[in-house]
Amino acid sequence: MRRLRRLLFWLHLLTGVAAGSVIAVMAATGAVLALKPQILAFVERNARTVPPDSLSQPRLGVRAILEAAREARPDAQPTAVTIDAAPASPAAVAIGRGTVYVDPHSGRVLGESSARAQAFFRATEDWHRWLGMSGAGRSTARAVTGACNAAFLALAISGLYLWWPHKWTPQHSKAVLLFRRTSTGRARDFNWHNVIGFWCAPVLIVLTTTGVVMSYPWVNALLYRLAGSAVPQAARSGPGPSGGADIRPGDPPAVPDTIDRVWANAERQRPEWRTIGMRLPARPGAPVTFTISDSRSWNPFARSQLTLDARSGAVMRWDPYEASSAGQKARGWVRFGHTGELAGLPGQILAALACVGALFLVITGWSLACRRLARSRSGGAIPVARAVSRSV
Repeated sequence: MRRLRRLLFWLHLLTGVAAGSVIAVMAATGAVLALKPQILAFVERNARTVPPDSLSQPRLGVRAILEAAREARPDAQPTAVTIDAAPASPAAVAIGRGTVYVDPHSGRVLGESSARAQAFFRATEDWHRWLGMSGAGRSTARAVTGACNAAFLALAISGLYLWWPHKWTPQHSKAVLLFRRTSTGRARDFNWHNVIGFWCAPVLIVLTTTGVVMSYPWVNALLYRLAGSAVPQAARSGPGPSGGADIRPGDPPAVPDTIDRVWANAERQRPEWRTIGMRLPARPGAPVTFTISDSRSWNPFARSQLTLDARSGAVMRWDPYEASSAGQKARGWVRFGHTGELAGLPGQILAALACVGALFLVITGWSLACRRLARSRSGGAIPVARAVSRSV
């Protein structure tokens, strides 16, 4: 047992030193990204607030909402629109590189998304995923962040084993569960590293495990197989059965003349809808696709996919969430479990706090490693077994 702890101690120390800088970047950016929806909602609160005096009016058709957005941004074409079932929520029209918020009852433009906030979060996501790299460098950076995320998972699991008290006595448990006043900086770092690691480890294991699934295709495929589902095939490039070869990238999205009737058919397809997002077809006559969230589901990200004929409004394809395979559902849980959103605001707060804790783990871990190196050079290094025992 002592040999195992000794081996884990050195693996834990060396892995933390090697991957610490990248882990620190992912932790700092992850803490911000965990609360991205709330931060954006606060920054754009004036544009996302529907005046109370318009709530008594019926909701306008989608065409009127799109026309209002076009008048606000005549230099760009709308590409998508999302409407929330809540009367006090504005309609969000994606246009250009931003979003125009429209009062769905009066048609008045309430404002636009914050370009500075959106640019900030794009940069933060670039650092979180690709360490700020662009172009061909992203593939290398993605391999580095994926490996460091997997290393962090190993650190969280091994750390939990190392920090676990030998005996659950007050003397042993306080060193792991509670912050204590210490007489030296080294003792303080040990205490902080143990306490923060112990409390943050469960959340960090979830965040890093979901990150591993998203980083490695073979792990993603394993998730589907463990769920007993077929692994989805990668999307193929080239023309498809809908005539994709006729779509030119420079063509503006088309707004069908029957857009309001098509939208009404989408609402009838899922009467208990929470939000409906529609992507405008890339050319006249092309099918219209919808993403519909279900208000009855415990999962706010339970989304159904609908494709309607742009002319008749007839259903061409309907993929309800409840008919999704277990693998598809598990993959969705992984995606929103990684940010904590699957558990709502409490989950996001826990994810953000765990990321802040991870940043402290890197700092205290580096400090402990440097102190150990300094002691070894001065001939005063303590045995590994004693160092581990003192940390718990």
